[in-house]
Amino acid sequence: MTTAPAAPTTVTNEEAAKARASIADLERTERLVTSVLVVLGIGGLIVTAVNVTQFALDHHVHWTIAWMLDPLVSISLLAGLFIDGKLSAHGYKPGGWPFILRWFAGLTTWLMNCWESLYPDAEFTGWPKNADPAGLLLHSAIPFLVIGLAEAAAGYRRFCTRRKAQYAVTITAYKEQEEARRRTAAAERKRAEEARQATAEEERKRAADLAAEEKRAAIEAEKARSAAEAKAREIRATEEAEARKAERERLDAEARSQREAEARLQQARIDRENAEHQAELDRQRIEAETRAEAARIRAKAEADAAEKEREEKRRAAEARRARTALPAERVLETTALPAAIPRRQVTAELRKPTAIPDQDGTALPAETTAEVDDVRGAEAKRKQIEDATFEAAVLVFMGAAPTRRDFASRYGRGETWGRDRYADAERLMNDDADYAARVLAAAEQRTAATTT
Repeated sequence: MTTAPAAPTTVTNEEAAKARASIADLERTERLVTSVLVVLGIGGLIVTAVNVTQFALDHHVHWTIAWMLDPLVSISLLAGLFIDGKLSAHGYKPGGWPFILRWFAGLTTWLMNCWESLYPDAEFTGWPKNADPAGLLLHSAIPFLVIGLAEAAAGYRRFCTRRKAQYAVTITAYKEQEEARRRTAAAERKRAEEARQATAEEERKRAADLAAEEKRAAIEAEKARSAAEAKAREIRATEEAEARKAERERLDAEARSQREAEARLQQARIDRENAEHQAELDRQRIEAETRAEAARIRAKAEADAAEKEREEKRRAAEARRARTALPAERVLETTALPAAIPRRQVTAELRKPTAIPDQDGTALPAETTAEVDDVRGAEAKRKQIEDATFEAAVLVFMGAAPTRRDFASRYGRGETWGRDRYADAERLMNDDADYAARVLAAAEQRTAATTT
């Protein structure tokens, strides 16, 4: 194997590019030699196949296998030539057997192809006596060209291999040189980066120290400012607390004065209302007594007539009992009542209320008793209306007022009556301050009782 020459010490980029281009050109040449050899071999196989097949048929070889003789011999020859040429590019030197294979296959193919030109008279006498020179030249050209090109291709490939090895050494040296240059540049960049990082770290440390110092100064200033602000807030808080205390005391004094004034005003209103109410009660009592006295006098005047009437009725009743055998209609007809009075009027007269005794035991007539009952009923209704109105005002003030219908049902009244009580309560609360004060007092008393 040929040793590749040493590469130059320094290889430029142009030299490396030229070496790559030369290797590519040599590889194209190798492919061209191989292609020409293959084409020539296939063409020679086709040209010699007819003559060799005819030669086999003439020598009593069956036609089914006669055509296979030339392709087998030619393929053996081409294989030997092609493989030897390919391996020689890698330093292989063929020995005896490859030599015998090549020349035996080549000579066999040449002899079978040229047999008719060597011995046209079909007599084998050793050296040909009547050979056909033109036929020999015609049938010898292709086999010898194939053999010669195969042998030359081996030399061509060996030359290309040597040259590619030389160019490969140059390219390898360039790659190693570039790799060394890259490693050197990378080392330089790494040193520069380390130096830059060291410088940046020093700058960062200085900046961090400066920032820490500024931060400490800022913290101290913030502490001082916070302390000053806290002291100022404390002073403001003290002043505001004193101001709120003074304002609260002033408001409490004003509220106490207002409550005392309202209490005095409310007490005066209550006293006035009580006096007015008592006067109204006395007036009503006097009126009732006057009416009762008049009724008593009228009743006393009519007592005799009533007594006489009762006596007559008693006698009439005795007469009716005496005539029990008579029908009821006849009894009525035989009574002492005038005939002009119908029986319905008699029944109504009998149903009239009788006289009731007066306070001194004197019986009062029925009419006088009805008048007294009317006075007492009106007084009760008035009292009920006043109490219901006051109750409605208290409930409204406490925020617990029921509906008008529910409120009226407490007193056995209708919804309209309850609506009137609410309206009266609102009017009195707006127009009468004393009434409003009494309502307020009652509401507070109920609220305190509920809480307790």
